Amino acid sequence: MALLNFVDTLEIMAFNIHKDEEQHHRFGGDAQLIVDAIIAQLQKNNSIFQEYLRQLRTTACFVNQINMDLPLVFEIFLPLRLPFALHADFNAEAGSVQFSKRKISHPFFFGNVVNAKCMNILLQRDLQLAISQINGVVGYWGANYDLKYSTMSFNRAPFAHQVIAMERGRIQRGIHFDFILALEFDGAEMPLPSAYNAPISYKWLAYGLIAVDAHYHSADWGILLPRWQNADMSVRRRSHNMLLLLYRLLYAQRCFGFAVPFLLKLCFFMATADRGEHYKSMGVAELMITTFGHQVFRNFRDLIVASNVVDPFAKIFSTISMGQLQTHGKDIFVMLAKGFQQNVISSELIAKFFQIDCMPQLVKEQSQQEEEEQANAKQQEVEKQKKMPLIEASSSRKRRRSI
Repeated sequence: MALLNFVDTLEIMAFNIHKDEEQHHRFGGDAQLIVDAIIAQLQKNNSIFQEYLRQLRTTACFVNQINMDLPLVFEIFLPLRLPFALHADFNAEAGSVQFSKRKISHPFFFGNVVNAKCMNILLQRDLQLAISQINGVVGYWGANYDLKYSTMSFNRAPFAHQVIAMERGRIQRGIHFDFILALEFDGAEMPLPSAYNAPISYKWLAYGLIAVDAHYHSADWGILLPRWQNADMSVRRRSHNMLLLLYRLLYAQRCFGFAVPFLLKLCFFMATADRGEHYKSMGVAELMITTFGHQVFRNFRDLIVASNVVDPFAKIFSTISMGQLQTHGKDIFVMLAKGFQQNVISSELIAKFFQIDCMPQLVKEQSQQEEEEQANAKQQEVEKQKKMPLIEASSSRKRRRSI
């Protein structure tokens, strides 16, 4: 058992976790085929969303039991740009905004105000119909996908959408599309208040707020600066691989309620919102702990139970089960936080918690260095032994010649 530098080890593990480039290429190609099939069906149905789902591919995620893959430029918010100007009424105290337009008749509006509940219900209706009409999608390499649509809802109103394309004949292997509807604006056209400290050139998102405590109205939209969108490729790669590593850890520890692509991505974006531009300088270890902390300490337990369970007795049982899961998740969080604080972790814990087949790169380098030193020492000893008899033989020949 070797003691390793915690921060450096997670950096190297994250750097090496994504190795199957062929599978990554297949995932991207098949995801685009599925998106094209959904859009084509929406167009046949003359859905109002037929031109709004072009970026659905960025919300895709490939899941194969303990392994997960994402596009390098991954998203959870599906941005919509409405084809007309809106008036924004910002509420600085609540951190929300309402959008309105006079004398308009549009399905996204309730009265003269853009309503997130109306938009999500319309999308639920249209996607449910479109997915039911698609018999299946055949991938580029022959995989057959069966499509299924579901939502996460609260107070009978959907707030997140999921399309799952399961590969026929395979267990827990498929492509997930998890997304939250959002409105996208240019800061030059609709600037944010100065309190948000937005850069000169920027885009910002507005997403429907969930009225968990009956504080928000369905016309209220949260405000988010998508700082991850202007990150360079090295930061994107670090964030991407961190999520793959965190998913592997949670799945290996049987925290299946946390090993959910939707929650992982959502909590990562929460971490970027909390840290602002500073998140781009965070290492893998710190970013992983911050992301997982949002999962463990937020009220997702109540939200998931309320969304998926209707029966009161089943809701009690699910609440207890989620509580046990959250306790287990907190234990893992404490392990990560302690390792980060002390900056040390053992190779045995790496193998146990992450189920990595081979030892981390640091240990391999140390082992290779020791093996090379031993090989060099043996080689020097062999060469020394070979030289000794030759010297003696040559000396004896000289003596015989002189006699």
